[in-house]
Parts: sequence; structure tokens; C-alpha cells
Amino acid sequence: MKHYLVNGKGIDAIQLVERNSLNNPKDDEVVVAPQAWSLNYRDLMVVRGQYQYNNSQQAPFIPLSDMAGIVKAIGKNVTELKEGDRVLNAPFRHYPAGKMRASWAKTFVGGMGVDGVLAEEIIYPAGALVKVPDHLNFQEASTFTIAGLTAWAALVTHGKTRPGEWVLLQGTGGVSIFAAQLAKSLGARTIMTTSSPEKASFVKKTFGVTATVNYRESDWTAQIKNITNGEGVDVVVDVAGGDMLAQTLPICNYSARVGVIGVLSGQHANISIRDLLSRQIQIRGIFMESHEELKALMRAVEATKLKPAIDKVFSFSQAKEAYRHLESQKHIGKVVISV
Repeated sequence: MKHYLVNGKGIDAIQLVERNSLNNPKDDEVVVAPQAWSLNYRDLMVVRGQYQYNNSQQAPFIPLSDMAGIVKAIGKNVTELKEGDRVLNAPFRHYPAGKMRASWAKTFVGGMGVDGVLAEEIIYPAGALVKVPDHLNFQEASTFTIAGLTAWAALVTHGKTRPGEWVLLQGTGGVSIFAAQLAKSLGARTIMTTSSPEKASFVKKTFGVTATVNYRESDWTAQIKNITNGEGVDVVVDVAGGDMLAQTLPICNYSARVGVIGVLSGQHANISIRDLLSRQIQIRGIFMESHEELKALMRAVEATKLKPAIDKVFSFSQAKEAYRHLESQKHIGKVVISV
């Protein structure tokens, strides 16, 4: 059985190695044969050595957090799954529901000192797996663990997005595209920041984005105020952080909800407390969500028959190429590895 290890820093530190097959899950665990995996920007940070909390990630380790696959064996206490079931994984080995706890946060796979899922076989807690809706293939299902669940948390769990509200989405990566699709299903209007007219045209045509602005233009915030008739946006899915967050608060409507989920523009922001207070803006960090919320997302996906946007698929032997494609930032949607 083959699996990948990161032993060092950088994409070239990713190595394909052999190990024995997994046959003995614990009582509450299952053996899964992943059929597809998807990548997130966080995965680049992990292999670069930029995603460490208290030096938790020690090489060598198995990377990646997202997979969908087939149950191959079950522990004796497992009743909700059976051999042959199609499943995708929650991002934490243990985060059942509700408020995050410190001990649960440490079970985040592929980046917190816990091995990830980029392997031909993995052992996973049965309580952290969700069945794949029938209308999704493995490649599509693999994209929901981080990007789909994060978008859901920012828009639904905490964002409480309502029909007719304006939602600001940053960039055309996996989370933002998922958020565009979910926002449309909720009846909200979307503004997406892009870096080119080509991307702007594509997201409007393909995902029903209401309006776009080029974040490289100096007046992009003024454009958003004009689009919203001076009121500003009601919900923000902030994948950038840093200076971009600071620029976003002045264009928020009263009682806006800002979900901060990334650090593409930096890990520190000099924000205006006056804007925060006067507009009664809520800022919340989004660190994925629970198994319960993943199940809720899958119910919504099944009801709406939502399908994710996949930019490019690489074979299992091309994992490094998949990472490099993600690094190039030329993608729109998700980068996937498949058997």
C-alpha cells in the first residue's frame, strides 16, 4: 500500500513510499480506501512549514485533509456504516458538534501533528465520516471537507445569510466558489473580487455571481459601495485577512457578519475600531466546522443537487504536480488528485 510523506520543507519534500496494508481498525474506527483527494491553500502552507502551532507538525507526516473513498473494513462497534459505503471525512478526527474545544482542535488532520489522508488506505473514526450523496462522484465529494464546510460555516452556521443580502467573496479559489454557489441557493446576491476580466466573466456566467470588482484597482471598495447603493455588504467571506480585512470593514453594512478564514494578505490587520463599533460588525474566525455541520451541509447539497467546481484532476502519482498547480494560482475552483 502506498502513501505520501512530507519529510522536510517544500513541494519537493513530498515522497511516495510503501507501507503495510491496514487491516485492524479499533472498535469505533473504519478502514477507508480513498478514491480522490482535494487540495487547499492550507496544504501548501503545511508543506512549506508555515502552518505550525506550538511546533506541532513534525516530519515525516502524511499530508492533506480532504478525501472521499470506500469503506473497506469496520470496527465491531460501528453500526452507522458498512463495507462498501461511499464516504467523505470531516476535517477533525473528533469535533462532533457545537463549540470547539482545545482538545478537539488538536485532532485536525494533515496539519496539526496528526497524519493526513494522502494514502491508498487510511483508518478513520466512524463518527467523523459522512456518506456521499448519490449525485456526487468521488472527485466531487472530496472537495467538501475543508472548502465546502468552511464556506458553509461562513455563510450559514455563523453568517446567517438571508435572501436578498449582499455577500462579498474574495478571489476565485475553492472556498469562494463554493460560497458563490451556496449564496445563490440561499437567494443572496454576490460580489466577487477577481484579478482579471476573464475570471470575472467566467464566474458570472458559470456560478451566477451578481457582480465583480478587480481588487488590483485602487477604487475597488468604492465600486462595491456603488453596487450596493451605498449600503455596503452584509456578509463577507474573507480568505485574505491582513490589509484586505482592514479595507473591507468600511464597506460593510450595519450588522454585517465577517467570516475570516484565511491569511493570503497577511496574518495581521490594522482595523478601524470606529467602523467596527458604529456599524455593529461581527468578526468571527472560521476554523472549518463540526461533524454535525458537515452532515447538515451534505443534506443541503443533496437537496439542491449542488456540484462543486473542479479546475483540474491529477493522478495519485502526480501529487507534486497537483501542489504546483495550486501554487501557480491559475486555478478556478478545486484541484483534485484521483486514483
